[in-house]
Amino acid sequence: MFARSYLEARQAFRTEALAAGGSLHQVVIDADARRADDGSELTIDTAVFGEGERCLVLSSGLHGVEGYTGSAVQRLLIESGLPEGFRVVLMHALNPVGMADFRRVNENNVDLNRNFLSPDEDYSGSPSHYARLNSLLNPVRRFSHLEFLVRSGWQIVRHGYEPLKQAIAGGQYDFPKGLFWGGDRLQEGPRKLLEAIPGWVGDAREITWIDLHTGLGAPGEATYLVEARSGSDAHQRLVQQFGDRVQAWDEEGGVAYAIRGGFPTALERLFGERLAMLTCEYGTCPSVKVLRCLVTENQIVQHGGARERGKQASRTAFYPDEAEWQDAVLRSASKMIESLKSG
Repeated sequence: MFARSYLEARQAFRTEALAAGGSLHQVVIDADARRADDGSELTIDTAVFGEGERCLVLSSGLHGVEGYTGSAVQRLLIESGLPEGFRVVLMHALNPVGMADFRRVNENNVDLNRNFLSPDEDYSGSPSHYARLNSLLNPVRRFSHLEFLVRSGWQIVRHGYEPLKQAIAGGQYDFPKGLFWGGDRLQEGPRKLLEAIPGWVGDAREITWIDLHTGLGAPGEATYLVEARSGSDAHQRLVQQFGDRVQAWDEEGGVAYAIRGGFPTALERLFGERLAMLTCEYGTCPSVKVLRCLVTENQIVQHGGARERGKQASRTAFYPDEAEWQDAVLRSASKMIESLKSG
């Protein structure tokens, strides 16, 4: 289930989707004429199964390297048998450049889950603490692990964990080489996605959408995040179906944070009340270690260093090469699939 490369994951997804009776659709991402390792075009691949007024969507790979786990979960759904009475849409590798490069961002260093600003918003601005933290998050030189921990710990002591978490990860638009940069315009991938999605989903009156990610929560376990107030009707409805792992993105003390320019908000603009959307996060390692890996990988790309070391940092944070972790993800995903079929 867990592929070693973008090409391997894509081929397995295409083969298994076709064998299960799906129709395949591709969106080509040009990315300044980038190509996969075999010379083929980089693509977002979508498989559509069946018809009906209820639509189930599983999307993966918005954050590049996280797409390997998302691909495995999508293939597990195909293998397990698709839920009856649904139009099922599986969207594979929403950020194929990032997935091929084992990066979280796209070819322009853009975090695509911060790129979907509304048409009346400017691609500018940053959280109040971000400028002060930029030297820590985007260092020109390599930090030792101890130095990073000391500097990070000092910031937490001074300003508190929750405000810093929000400042770091909420999305920023002023530091193009920094972490969580939302870009200076709508990127090619998001633009083409927003054009293509309505055709894949069709005129379904009810859309359940799960966007698959890694990096937050307990290792191998799923956390479900919803852009709704904790305790709201929407939140409670999703808790009833998926259990107490469902939490609001900005819930105080939770694993997540409020984001600007997120994919869920863009889809809400597109589909309105027809949409019920969850972000499904499979945890990997402690959040401080995830951040350390992000800083390491970005420092190598922006300022030089061994690219393989950067890829390994990405894998550590978002795609652990450990059978125990991968088995735990599949067990957790099986529970999610059971909830989908019973709902």
